[in-house]
Amino acid sequence: LLPSPTLAQNVPTLDSTTQTARAGYYQLRWGMEDADGAIYRLEESRSADFQTAQILYEGADRATVISGRSDGTFHYRVQATLPDTTRSPWSSPLTVEVAHHSLLQALTLFVIGAVVFLATLALIVTGTRRHQEPA
Repeated sequence: LLPSPTLAQNVPTLDSTTQTARAGYYQLRWGMEDADGAIYRLEESRSADFQTAQILYEGADRATVISGRSDGTFHYRVQATLPDTTRSPWSSPLTVEVAHHSLLQALTLFVIGAVVFLATLALIVTGTRRHQEPA
């Protein structure tokens, strides 16, 4: 196989809604100037050298939401293939750290929410009873 010609000037851009994903999801966006009809290949890797890269997406879309990742560091890059089959260089790598909230923090917030709910319910019941008593 002969290698595809590569565009020297245009390099796709790649960015994320966050560099540290605490909620477990994030959006990646990419694109390239003067690349109408381009097909993009998005790769993900656990290693910065992309030795074990997996293709996450290949198509004309320019954004995706990533979810379901375990805690850790994920590296992304994107490449465009133009309608004339020329390929761009890879984008600059983008790194996203996934660090979910701890179980202790989640349970603490749940308990606080439950206390606020029960206090509100108690105030409503107490206020209703006071207004129903004969004066």
